[in-house]
Order: sequence, then C-alpha cells, then structure tokens
Amino acid sequence: MSSTSTARVFLALNAAFSALTGLCLIIFPDAAAHLIFANPTGWKPLALRVLGVGLVVFALELSLLATNRFVSKGEIMPIVLADIGWLLASGAVIAMAGHAFTGTGLFVIAVVAAFVTLFAVGQHLGAGRIVVPESRVSIRSNAGKLTATVRRCVNAPVRAVWAVMTDHPGYADVASNISKVEVLSGEGMGMRRRCFGPKGENWTETCDHFEEGRSYGFKIHTEAPDYPYPIADLRGRWSVGPGDNGSEFSIDIEATPKGGIVSRTMFNFVAKRQFKAVLVDLADAWARRMEREAGA
Repeated sequence: MSSTSTARVFLALNAAFSALTGLCLIIFPDAAAHLIFANPTGWKPLALRVLGVGLVVFALELSLLATNRFVSKGEIMPIVLADIGWLLASGAVIAMAGHAFTGTGLFVIAVVAAFVTLFAVGQHLGAGRIVVPESRVSIRSNAGKLTATVRRCVNAPVRAVWAVMTDHPGYADVASNISKVEVLSGEGMGMRRRCFGPKGENWTETCDHFEEGRSYGFKIHTEAPDYPYPIADLRGRWSVGPGDNGSEFSIDIEATPKGGIVSRTMFNFVAKRQFKAVLVDLADAWARRMEREAGA
C-alpha cells in the first residue's frame, strides 16, 4: 500500500463533501439562505452562491491531490491549514453573530465544522505517514520542451548496475509502459531496438550516445504510424556512477509535444504526473533487480 493512501482517502472525502456543499449553494442559494439566515433577504443568497463557487474550486484542487500517488506533505499541509481556518471562522461567526442565524443554520454550521475537523485530522495524520520516495524525480518545462529526470541510489556496484541497464530485452520487465523490447541490430552507438506498448503498438529507437560503463542514450522514432503518444521528438539518456552506498543511476527524458500552444500546455499538465509515476515505478523496479542480481 502506498504511504500516501491515508492522506489521499481523506483528501478525496474532503473533495466530495466540498463539491456537494458547493453545488447545493450554487443551485439553491435562496433556499439555503432561508434555511440558514434569520433574515434571508438582500445580499445573502449571492454570498452563498459565491461561497459555493469557491468550494467547488477547492474541491477540484483536492481532487488533483487525491489522485496523485506522490502527493507530498508540503502539498497537504496548506489544505489542513485551510480547514483549520474554516473551523476558526465558523467558531467566530457563531460566537459573534449567532443571532443572525436560525437554529437550523447554527446546526448546519456546527455539522459542517465537524466534518471539516474530521478531514483536517485525517489529512494531518495521513501526511505524517508519507515516506519520501527513494527515487527522486524532477520535471520541468521550458521553451516548449518537457524535461524529466529520476535519480536513484542503489546498493550495488557500478558494473552490476550497468549490466542490468544494458539488458535491453529485460527493460520491458521493469518499464510499465513497455511490454516487449527487441534488439534489431548492432551494439553500443548506432544500436537499434524495437519497443512494444501494452496494446501491441511499436516503434524503433536508435542509440545516439554511448559511453561504455557510464551512459547511453536513445532517440525514439515517434513518427511510427502507431506511436501512442502525442510527442514530436523524444530522447532519453541512462547513466550510472558511484554513489554513497554503491551506485547512483539516472534517467533523463526530453520530450517535445506535437501541436500548438494549447495542445502543448495540456500535454505538459497531464504528462508531468504521468512521467513521474512511470519514472518512479521504473527506477524502483530497476533498483530491486540490480540489488538482487548483485546479491545485496
């Protein structure tokens, strides 16, 4: 089970509750005003509708975090603080302006505060259980290109790590987006291999960089008719060197998406999360195999 599971469950519950509450305020502001306020006329229905819009936006943000396997404590704690702010505001409203609300309105405020308390506590406890992944990923976009890097320390000598890295058919055993790899021709610089996706789609890759025992790179031929990703140019480099307790390997991916500015922006938004998941899973699986084969 992922170390982020508890936090993501409470983020999802918070998102669902916020979305439901927000939609009710947007769709039925007048009914909500009569239910909550002693004097429901004037600006109050509009204020409730604005509050509803804010809650829906908040729910969308929570949903993005809840579906992120690698959500961090730093991303969760601002949500916890926002929930605490809601609790403090609810308490202040009841204490200082309780006369402006109906009995039902005060009850609704208290019930909502109780749910928010539950979400805040659950998110805080969940954040405390998060373990920082051993595979360190950085993803950035610049000048229309998306660059992703993963680095991972492994308790194995460089020669053992290099042997696993250059087992090209075995790459399919650790890469979740590849089902099969065939070496078509050559070794080292200029080597060609064919990769197959999970649905049988395939494309070729050509080695355009090679330093024995240290690093190699491939240019992916994205012009293949059934290449499954909206990428115009894609290159990868795999490297290994000495580390603190054995070795450290890295994978660097540079992708240029197809299309205009709108499609590139959408690609960068979606791909950042997908790249991170694929790279972390790949690095973790590779590290386990490297340590196993090195007898660590």
